[in-house]
Amino acid sequence: MSYLGLNAIFLSAVILVGLVIRKQLPWRAIGLATLVLVIATAIFDNVIVGTGIVAYDESLILGIKIGFAPIEDFAYALAAPLLISIAAELTKGSKWKP
Repeated sequence: MSYLGLNAIFLSAVILVGLVIRKQLPWRAIGLATLVLVIATAIFDNVIVGTGIVAYDESLILGIKIGFAPIEDFAYALAAPLLISIAAELTKGSKWKP
């Protein structure tokens, strides 16, 4: 499976749940967090890919890159703020029991 296929499955699920509870989500905060995370991802992924710490199978990526980092590597930066907000909303009011 390509990175694009894996990302599409994961992002689709997160977006679908986000759409269902969209009125309860803090969209301004999600947008700001996403922007910050995408910038940080661009910086750090370029360092780790550019120095050879991480490598990608070229046959599994689209070939579109931001610097050295393949575009598929930014999926988690797009999903994380929304996923965290969804989790916070769905567990709001729950008591944690260790």
